Amino acid sequence: MSTTTRATLLKSAQDTAAKAKAENRDLTESEAAQIESAVAEIKALDAEGSNVAALVQSIGGMDGWTTDAKSGTSNRDGSTGEAGSISLHGLADRITAGMKAYSLGHGRTKGLVPSGETVVDLPLVNRDAIKGDASHERPPRLIDVIPGAGRSAPHYSFLKQSVIASPGGAGVVAAGAVKPTKKLGVERVDSRLRVVAVLSEGIDKYLLEDASSLRTWVGTELAEAVQTELESQVLAGDGTGENFTGLSTITGHQTQAFQTDPLVTLRYGLSDLETLGITPSFVALSAADWLTIQTTRNTGGGFDVGGPIDTTARTAWGTQVVVVPGLAAGTGWVVGQDSLTLSTDNHGVRVEWGTPGDTFTRNQLVARVEGRFNLDVLRPHGLVEMTLTDA
Repeated sequence: MSTTTRATLLKSAQDTAAKAKAENRDLTESEAAQIESAVAEIKALDAEGSNVAALVQSIGGMDGWTTDAKSGTSNRDGSTGEAGSISLHGLADRITAGMKAYSLGHGRTKGLVPSGETVVDLPLVNRDAIKGDASHERPPRLIDVIPGAGRSAPHYSFLKQSVIASPGGAGVVAAGAVKPTKKLGVERVDSRLRVVAVLSEGIDKYLLEDASSLRTWVGTELAEAVQTELESQVLAGDGTGENFTGLSTITGHQTQAFQTDPLVTLRYGLSDLETLGITPSFVALSAADWLTIQTTRNTGGGFDVGGPIDTTARTAWGTQVVVVPGLAAGTGWVVGQDSLTLSTDNHGVRVEWGTPGDTFTRNQLVARVEGRFNLDVLRPHGLVEMTLTDA
């Protein structure tokens, strides 16, 4: 077949996709069949698949197909120097888009290919952008505000700092005199990433012809399961086996006893960090304790809202508050800057699907969503565990 015929096939499929886009609708069955046929013919003519890639790219953006059109993946530069938090925002939509883009790149314009895989990038974003962002589908959670780091290998090391009773410091020095020494109290800690994963139950593949069903099946349910377990490990991992060493297990952190009421106790917790010259980054509270703080009345009988509490910005004493579902009422944390890091690899969240076992005979698909993460405590004394109830 000539180059002209190939170009004609490509243009016809592109025009069909463009028409559906212009009318803001999904492809009809006949249109999908036409594009599938064009893809098959172009593949047969061009083993390199460059024209197929061009076709897929031209269709990209329809109904959430926004990731890399050929492989369903996003590029990551591998840089670990960027300051920010790991972006899990919109993970459900990005997973769905990646699966559809992968299937489209393999000639399926509707539904999924029987088996495949895609990777969802987890970029680092400026932490300040998280606050008050109305585009987020949920309020910021614990894993959104912990600074992130991309690790080039699953085994890595970091520097951990401890408090020194007499650290020394700089001073005025006469000519020829020995310069004073500042003890940093740092040690090298070897660590590794852990796999956080979840499998779906089998689901009839024809149900997944609908984009909203695909998003619910994998995008929402499985993505949320991974994020929930990740947050649980950060909060309560006991450090054994494959578990993280979570906040409830760390040693060397500060504690703050109850003072008058939760809001005053929180102010004391912030002061504990400021006394050491550490800037508070955020406060982690249970929903019950945050409610108590917001509804506490001052001596004049009015609520403290508008004073130390800003419910719209979700701040207390000017510090961001994060509500953590798994945190027990009566316990809160003040986290200082440069005290925690949530590490991940440079490969993002992996999504694979197929027909293992007897799911093939049942016409079902099973999906797996997983990623590699770990919590690194860089400065234990930059963490304050608060008791928010009067024993």
